[in-house]
Amino acid sequence: MNTVEMAAVAAAVLLIGVSGFQAALAGGLPLGEATMGGRASTIDGVLQPRYRAIALGSATVLLLTAWIVLARAGTVPVFISGQALVWSAWVVVGFLALNTLTNLSGRHPLERWGMASITLLAGLLVGYVAFAAPV
Repeated sequence: MNTVEMAAVAAAVLLIGVSGFQAALAGGLPLGEATMGGRASTIDGVLQPRYRAIALGSATVLLLTAWIVLARAGTVPVFISGQALVWSAWVVVGFLALNTLTNLSGRHPLERWGMASITLLAGLLVGYVAFAAPV
């Protein structure tokens, strides 16, 4: 496994982990204050239905981003053109950069320090993959 593939797998593991956290929030994990800037409506830490749906959507988007980075590195089947993958990977980098900034503005320490660190690291790894993987 080369460095691009290792970076892609590491980023995908982080993204899938965050996706799992979002799915758990959608399923009722009582850590709703640690997401969406701490501004989502909760009861005893459990997100209300509207925000649970948003968390489930986030989980899905994060799984898609994991596939994009793995596809860009050539480790999973690809169903779109190479150039579309290049652009998609850079979109993921931008998404993770914005996500890191919003996590840093969160009220809960888990979001501010934990999730921001994860999304920053994932963004750097995806940036490397986007730049270094062959087209």
